[in-house]
Amino acid sequence: MVLVVLISLILPSLGFAGADEECVYATVGKTKVIDHDYPGLELFEQSFHLRWTHDSKIVYDNKKNTAKKYQTTKNGSLLLENLQLDNAGTYQATIYDNLGNHMKSTVTRLCLLVPVSKPRLTHTCTDSSVTLRCDVGNPVNVHVTWSRNRNTLPGQTGATLTITKATLKPEDSYACTASIKTSEEKSDDVHPECTDDDSSPVLLFGMELWLMVLILAGGGGLLLILITLGCVCRSRRQHKRRLEEEEEMRLAPLTHPTRPPPTKGPKLTPAP
Repeated sequence: MVLVVLISLILPSLGFAGADEECVYATVGKTKVIDHDYPGLELFEQSFHLRWTHDSKIVYDNKKNTAKKYQTTKNGSLLLENLQLDNAGTYQATIYDNLGNHMKSTVTRLCLLVPVSKPRLTHTCTDSSVTLRCDVGNPVNVHVTWSRNRNTLPGQTGATLTITKATLKPEDSYACTASIKTSEEKSDDVHPECTDDDSSPVLLFGMELWLMVLILAGGGGLLLILITLGCVCRSRRQHKRRLEEEEEMRLAPLTHPTRPPPTKGPKLTPAP
């Protein structure tokens, strides 16, 4: 038990961090400096031995040539430029004196976030209110705030903001700001305006009026076309039948010649 207590007291003094070490956040594409938390190290110049590792792989060693040597600041802090997602992980700085004695170790867990996109602000109108919507391209863990005339609206942190038409003024401008732990972007200012056409759509049989009119107009047009085609076909059949009848009447004398009437002989008188 005493040994466990001693270890728990010694490890923090040496700078080791546990597995639940909190993240140090940075943004993809940006630059990040990871400190070793040993002030005054630059005063030692080359008399100290500094080693940086990333996920247990050596990335910097001022006493050896490494395959992947990162840059450091004057005091030995690790300089990471143009961060990418594969740069995330655990970084450890280990410092020795010129005799090889361990002086300090510091562990930092780096977490990277994709920068937030510039939000796009849209609005829709109803009979009595206006709803503003803040559309963000990557909405994961994004915090939204709203402002009116560049003054933050307290308590408004959702993706939508609803205001009544009674409080809507033409000179008022609205904007939303989307932020994550490492970056934020603000939308363009918008002056929401509503007209009578923007009110709730008129419904007919559960569908918008314009759509229903379009459907009915299309159906009526189709019905009219079908009726017209039917009339044309019927007229053509009647015309064809009439021509056939006229042709039969014209050819009837040729196909069925008439017989001459029987001739009358002399009238015989009975003998006396």
